[in-house]
Amino acid sequence: MRLVNLGCLTLMLGPFVFGFASFELSLLHGLSRELYSMTYPSVMGTITNQGMETLSYAYEIGGQTFQGNNYRYTVKNEDDYKAWSGPEFRSGSPVRVYYRRGSPWESVLVPGVQGRTLLLLLGFTPVNLAIIGGLFLMLDSTRKSRLGVRAFQRNGGIHVRLTDRTPLLVGFWGALAASIALAIIVGVVMGLDAPLTAVALAWAFAVAAGVGIAMWWQTRLDTGDYDLILDEQAQRLSLPPMHERTKRRDLEWSAIQEVILDKETRNGKGGFSEYYRCMLRLRGGSRAELVTEWKGDQDRAANLVNWLQARLGRDESMLVAPPAPAPAPKKKKVRY
Repeated sequence: MRLVNLGCLTLMLGPFVFGFASFELSLLHGLSRELYSMTYPSVMGTITNQGMETLSYAYEIGGQTFQGNNYRYTVKNEDDYKAWSGPEFRSGSPVRVYYRRGSPWESVLVPGVQGRTLLLLLGFTPVNLAIIGGLFLMLDSTRKSRLGVRAFQRNGGIHVRLTDRTPLLVGFWGALAASIALAIIVGVVMGLDAPLTAVALAWAFAVAAGVGIAMWWQTRLDTGDYDLILDEQAQRLSLPPMHERTKRRDLEWSAIQEVILDKETRNGKGGFSEYYRCMLRLRGGSRAELVTEWKGDQDRAANLVNWLQARLGRDESMLVAPPAPAPAPKKKKVRY
């Protein structure tokens, strides 16, 4: 993605992102106040005004009288109006007031974390994290690709993982989807002021879903179905069941004529896209076998081609475009 396009997209989505982020911060601020209110000391006060949408009370601390109107720290809603419309909140009725240490003018009648706050966080936090993740990916696309081939030893073979979906990433997106779904279900069934226990259970299920999906994906990766495997002792190469292959394909090194870098242009919904493909040209006139491909990442595909050429002992002269050199390490400034 070009920087110009990224800048235009940022200008268009900026107000939307800022609004979501501001709302998220307000929820987190409210949650911190609710958590802290659990430590508030209390004193008896008196209701001074009971209205349809307002409730006022007075209380005295150290000989000084204070006025308050916070029923609880969440935004006042219809359930609050119903709660204080009873006879126990009539003018002149006694009421227990919880006040903040060091700031006695700040008080609340119902301390502690409310289900509404946690439910809104459950629904909006995934959206904000998804937006932040999308912005990070867009910014990351403007940087140079990762140049290293992720190779590791397992069961006597050399494995190269051909998927970027790590258990952490898959579990993260799974937890986001589960949290949005659970927030909608709890909100529809029980309302925004759902019981705190129900909302806490929804949070627990969302986290458990993320952990479970991450563990499931780890078991999938452990099967090696997303790995290119080289057996240097047997001089064999095994291609994973990807890219129209329904099962693994094992090739003798002698059957591989060369490793090539191929470019394919495809027409998609957003226009034309370039895919850079690491391919094996086989002897005997067989069609080239696709190892893997990356959209718009020539350096990464070329680096895998170079790595395979070196491992198989093939000539690198047929490489279409060599990978970009790795960036030089930054020199630390020495202050005198």
